Amino acid sequence: MKTSDAELEISSVPPLLTDVRHDTPFILDDGSVAYTRAAVVEDYPLVEDLHARCSAATLVGRYGAGRPGFSAAEWRRMADSPRSRALLVTPYQSDRVVAMASMVERSNAPEVCDVAMLVADRSPDAYQSRGLGTRLADLAADLARDAGFTSLAVTSLWTNWRMLLIVEHLGGPALPQTSYVRNMALLGLLPNSGLDVADELEFRIAL
Repeated sequence: MKTSDAELEISSVPPLLTDVRHDTPFILDDGSVAYTRAAVVEDYPLVEDLHARCSAATLVGRYGAGRPGFSAAEWRRMADSPRSRALLVTPYQSDRVVAMASMVERSNAPEVCDVAMLVADRSPDAYQSRGLGTRLADLAADLARDAGFTSLAVTSLWTNWRMLLIVEHLGGPALPQTSYVRNMALLGLLPNSGLDVADELEFRIAL
């Protein structure tokens, strides 16, 4: 059977993260241990539970003004496509998911991997500010590099100082307002800037 040009073009691109590592251990800043694995379609209820473990502010930081989370159909496309992957993080000796990273090949620029993360912050599963996000970002960058991507793309609200610090850690720009936003957020004060709170910034990070 004759193969179309479109099929040839698709098949010439290696599937995203087909050799993704399973059960990768993380030792967090407080000495606790968590494990990362590739998500599968059947993990959808665990991903929904993760979103329930996140505050409204964390969900806004991840999804902006959009609807937080995934529909069942969206999750199936994410977890069951050769062009995307999700990584799930579980604590030691637990099946509950406390963080995830999504990795998606950009359709109009297949050398670019779009990365987004979500880390639970509601007690008793408060995992932010423990080094988990940084370690998860490092793993995502390593996997993207191994899969042949040349850059990561990260979109973040300008008030999401944790993600801005991760972008800087990965080799992205160090923004002068990050420390200010962090200090205001820790004090519970709304940052004052020329940018709207809902404004998003996109970063391209070379691998």
